[in-house]
Amino acid sequence: MGSFFNIGRKPCNHSYGDRSLTVGLDRSSSNALEALFDDALLEHYPDIHEKIMLYLPLDQITLAELEKEEFNVAVKTIRECINNRTELTQGQVFQKLAWDEYIEPLIQQDERYQQ
Repeated sequence: MGSFFNIGRKPCNHSYGDRSLTVGLDRSSSNALEALFDDALLEHYPDIHEKIMLYLPLDQITLAELEKEEFNVAVKTIRECINNRTELTQGQVFQKLAWDEYIEPLIQQDERYQQ
């Protein structure tokens, strides 16, 4: 079993459906994303990193508790980390695939997301 990622919430559109943006990932994918978040955020944004990883001992990684500005800084910084890499290792390729497949689609639906 891997980790549960809680990205945030969809904007309210007056429907009765679940607004949460979550995904449960296998251990390989969650480890890859954990390493990506470490690489992208730990050095320059340790407070944001700490908020995201707060529930890691419970196998939960959450962007849901970030304020709007923090959320968008985290997304921008992670994207820049991915896009600025050259000569990717196999692990970095897997990080990009996991981000693109599982996290990015949820990020773009979040009510705090700004392009």
